[in-house]
Amino acid sequence: MPRSSILGAALAGLVACAPVSVGSFPPVQRDLVAYNQAQGDPYSGRFPYAEAVAGLPEGRPRAVLVTSAGQVHCELAIDTAPLTVANFIGLARGVRPFQLEEDGPWIQEPFYVDMPWHRAVERQFVQTGRRGERERPGFRLQDEGSIGDAFDGAGVLAMANEGTEHSGAAQFFVTTDALRQLDGQYTIFGRCSDVLVVRELERAALLGGEDTPRLLRVRIEVEAP
Repeated sequence: MPRSSILGAALAGLVACAPVSVGSFPPVQRDLVAYNQAQGDPYSGRFPYAEAVAGLPEGRPRAVLVTSAGQVHCELAIDTAPLTVANFIGLARGVRPFQLEEDGPWIQEPFYVDMPWHRAVERQFVQTGRRGERERPGFRLQDEGSIGDAFDGAGVLAMANEGTEHSGAAQFFVTTDALRQLDGQYTIFGRCSDVLVVRELERAALLGGEDTPRLLRVRIEVEAP
């Protein structure tokens, strides 16, 4: 084999074995940390990425949204929204504690289990992630954003919030069209394929009643580096 080919193969091997790059958590917002501590959150709203993926093989995590309309595969933005991704994976895997009731115990079990896609706006998005009637599971997340984040098409995975900063937690939505008017207002933490499934979820959620679609579970998979 020519020397150049050997060198190219060696470099390719190094790239293939490179560790997965995880971005840094945003600087601490002290008021938000104090709020989460007052609620009793053992992680003060900053669940560690290492704990979220503990026990998984090395590699880049992906989420599979298993729904009543089919599966939606999502790449997670661990480089630009690592805090949100860590929280999402932790809830999905049952390792991130949460509350079901105000002043209730902090529970560790898979959070995203058999819940409705409870909100949809036609040709915009479909939303899920609420257990019961409580809007948040006992904590609030710090917003994250990066240059280039944009609601530029269908399949954008973003954290829902209450219209104020740092008010997201567990609810999320997936877009069914471009929504550039939302740029900068929500933490984007992934991109999803299977857009036809997402649009079917939106259609069924708009009908509601017996047709309300369900998020059955969120499965976390790992893409080898």
